[in-house]
Amino acid sequence: MKKIVFFLFAVSAIIVTSCSNDDDVIPFVADASLIPGAWDLQEIRSENGTFTTTVQNLPITGTYSISGKDYNASVTLTEATAENEPNTLSSTGSFTLVATFSIPLQEPIVIEEAIPEVLGTGEWSVNGNTLTTTTQGESQSYEIIALSAQALTLRIAINEETTVESALGTLTINITGDQFIELRKQ
Repeated sequence: MKKIVFFLFAVSAIIVTSCSNDDDVIPFVADASLIPGAWDLQEIRSENGTFTTTVQNLPITGTYSISGKDYNASVTLTEATAENEPNTLSSTGSFTLVATFSIPLQEPIVIEEAIPEVLGTGEWSVNGNTLTTTTQGESQSYEIIALSAQALTLRIAINEETTVESALGTLTINITGDQFIELRKQ
């Protein structure tokens, strides 16, 4: 669950502008000067979410989607005032995470979980189109896919393996998909 919370404040950027010819595609580089400030969480969602595992020697493949509701969360990204100091971040508020898991021939499983503290405090940096946050000793990089003076959209590609204890024993689950976080400047 901690990883999903980190997805909320991901920032890494690639915006591609299309011209009349696909050969004329110009890569966008995020303007890092637009990032500092207070941002409200507007939406969290997933796309193309899949998971695989094996239960009692039977392979299981399914899909998942993640969304949120009851958004009351914000993050403040503060630029360092001295050259050798890091940029800092702090967050407040909460939201409700809604995860839906679908396995063929079964009813979807819907889990709602209140996320009382979104990210905590830590540091952030931007390198090109990648925003990296470090909170609670863990670093996470995000792709900035849209950035303006008032809006920020982040993407993180998920490709991970996790272990879960269940009534059927220990399960190793492979998870893939894309998470998107949309923020609006206060």
